[in-house]
Amino acid sequence: MNITIRPLTSDLAEEYAHFFDITPHDVNRDELKCYCITWRSDETYADAGHWFDTREERRSRAIEYVKSGCIRGYLAYSGDEIIGWCNTNEHCRMGVDYLREEYPIEQNLPGIRVKPIFCFVIHPAYQRMGVATQLVRRICEDAAKEGFNYAEAYVNADFVSTIDDFRGPIGMYEKCGFVKTGERNGKAVMRKKLK
Repeated sequence: MNITIRPLTSDLAEEYAHFFDITPHDVNRDELKCYCITWRSDETYADAGHWFDTREERRSRAIEYVKSGCIRGYLAYSGDEIIGWCNTNEHCRMGVDYLREEYPIEQNLPGIRVKPIFCFVIHPAYQRMGVATQLVRRICEDAAKEGFNYAEAYVNADFVSTIDDFRGPIGMYEKCGFVKTGERNGKAVMRKKLK
């Protein structure tokens, strides 16, 4: 399958929102469509909070955050159709701090840059076809060029291939050169050295 990976840019805000509109996730409960607004740049939390009550508000905020560069990540395309998304936002440090409550994430040393991989949404018709793997590989390639020392993912150690597990399996990360740096209560951190 021919897949194209593109970084999310402000001009893709409406396409991004449409992908979430039509792609089942969150156990296919339409009212819970997330639009991946949780893993956004820290400055947006000061006046907006963590979550928004309605799907419509989450959609509207997603478009706003993509246009302003506060949601970052990569889109996977098959032709002109978006078939996958991965959130990898290094400006979401509050998100990493939140995850530290459950995941054994090391404190970063000064001068060490880590590219976090938070979550995926893959269209059901394209799951188990290597879309997420291609997203991870592209993220690592670009992060290395951008001077990041590591890429890091936060996974469930006992991955179950369901719509609820949006973090990806350990085996996928291992195939991409990641190693497990810690595990606690079923939560594992996978890390890849980039330089």
